[in-house]
Amino acid sequence: MVSQTRYIETSGTGTRRGELAIESLADIAYRVIADRLIMLDIRPNVSINESQLSKEMQMGRTPIREALHRLEHERLVVTQPRKGAFAAPIDITELSEVSQILQILEPVAAKLAAENLRDADRPEIERYLGLVESLGSREVDQNDLLRLDLAVHSAIFALVRNGHLEEILLRYGKLATRIWLAVLERRPLVVERISELAPILRAILARNADEASSLMAAHVRDFSRHIANVV
Repeated sequence: MVSQTRYIETSGTGTRRGELAIESLADIAYRVIADRLIMLDIRPNVSINESQLSKEMQMGRTPIREALHRLEHERLVVTQPRKGAFAAPIDITELSEVSQILQILEPVAAKLAAENLRDADRPEIERYLGLVESLGSREVDQNDLLRLDLAVHSAIFALVRNGHLEEILLRYGKLATRIWLAVLERRPLVVERISELAPILRAILARNADEASSLMAAHVRDFSRHIANVV
């Protein structure tokens, strides 16, 4: 059976990130397939084999189909009549539009996260801070760097205490990560780009909303420029 705890930070299933929780089979299928789509383990335009996924995850096809339907809503999957589900194509020209959305919304999210931080949230944010700060001392492959980036952003999004805003941020964060990974196959992502998240997390822990917002704005802008230089 597929692990029920892996990548829970990026699942967006409504489970508190970083916490162990009982998930439905459809949630597990969604989480695992989403990770494969975002990280390009399932390549763009490739047919998604429900039977193979069912066998790999040791579950029936119904939860697989539920997960694919949800992923279609998030524009990670496309369904063609009489042909089935496919990994959505990647259009590099959409990068500027997605980046524009994130540049507007992510500083707002960081500000709200600092304002809304509760004592119960601190251990998770501190855990991510430790992971980000340790990047320079260990080797991390590009996929795991972007997994960490998405997980940290997702943890920040959860602190906005606004389900509608969180859903939008998660959706575009996943789409952006998928495009970034396709672009970065040409040139590796430097660790310094992800390390920029550390001062943002420290500002959130200090409940310094203005600093968190300003640092996030600079991070998203600089990250977008770094990616644009690779295209």
